[in-house]
Amino acid sequence: MKRAISFIIMLACLMTLSSIAFAYEKGDRVLALWEDAYWYPGTVQSVDGNVILIYFDDGDKATVDSERVNKLDWGAGDKVECRWPTNGINYPGTFVKVDGEKVRIVYDDGDKADLTVSWCRQSRASRLVGR
Repeated sequence: MKRAISFIIMLACLMTLSSIAFAYEKGDRVLALWEDAYWYPGTVQSVDGNVILIYFDDGDKATVDSERVNKLDWGAGDKVECRWPTNGINYPGTFVKVDGEKVRIVYDDGDKADLTVSWCRQSRASRLVGR
């Protein structure tokens, strides 16, 4: 009986923690999984249960299930793709510095750029690495 009670208490704690992990509020900076299987930065506009309205940095907006939303937590070492400043084409690289919204990327070809997170995206596969 004691084991059953302990298990129920542990399960209740885990359920509480998991609901906290998905507690987004208007104004939160997030990454949301778009239809093309890339995570893009955006801002939470509203929350209705597990449904979150995201305004993406590129001007798009979408209603997204909370399972497809993570906090914006990019850091040095993350593999991403960012637009090259002169042609707007996304190229793969690695963040070497992240300071709030400002990032420094070293592209796979060796070029470097100082950008903001709004210029970048992350593939589903890259996001899963190390998480």
